[in-house]
Amino acid sequence: MTELYTYEQPTNERIRAFLRLEKLFRQYDFHLRQGSTWNNAIAIDSINELLGLTNRSDVKLEALKELERQNARLQRLSKRSQIDQNQLESLLTKQKNLITQLHSIQGQVGKSAQSVELLSAIRQKNSLPGCICDFDLAAYQFWQSLPDQVRRSHIQKWFEPFSILDQSIHLILDILRHSVETSDEVAANGFFQKTIDNNQAIQLIRISIEPDSDCYPEISAGKHRFSVRFMSNKDPEKRPEQCNDNINFKLSLCTI
Repeated sequence: MTELYTYEQPTNERIRAFLRLEKLFRQYDFHLRQGSTWNNAIAIDSINELLGLTNRSDVKLEALKELERQNARLQRLSKRSQIDQNQLESLLTKQKNLITQLHSIQGQVGKSAQSVELLSAIRQKNSLPGCICDFDLAAYQFWQSLPDQVRRSHIQKWFEPFSILDQSIHLILDILRHSVETSDEVAANGFFQKTIDNNQAIQLIRISIEPDSDCYPEISAGKHRFSVRFMSNKDPEKRPEQCNDNINFKLSLCTI
């Protein structure tokens, strides 16, 4: 069976922020594992971008609120006989542990990484147009000459203040993506619209299509309805156009 390609659209600012964090966490993890100085640079940029996000908003508080909200919803499921109680209990325990650990963080997430001199110097130089060259920051050039394992241990230490938030965001989004109602839909002439049930707290809309499809969905979500417009863009130098064909897709509404 061919695995479908999925596009996601958050319906509120909290989930929007969590998806941004998730991408940065994945980017950091990928480039840390690759290990070259080029990869190290992107891993460091990921940490600095995380610092920027956590400075602008209280993501710790938002993660706590969402964990507690999901935990309360899942606890209600314990009364249903058809639920795998062992799996549910394991999930509830993970949530409670992360809630406790987030509560134990004093101040802003990643605060200790703010005081790392090299990270601060890189942040300042990143504000300049173009890349950081060796002549811009000799300390960075020297650090890049250190053995791979030394550089790796430094980066892991700088990322450590974000590890609990990383685990929290991963669990929140994993539960959300699995708390889903999925249906087979058709976009007539490339357009689909659906009214949102007031009793549904939809947080994430997922559109899944065949990976070799010539079209991609542009999702627009409002308070009372959302629409999906399938676009075609075979030549990226030209403006995309709406598909005229009927497009089959899977619609998933994540509602926990």
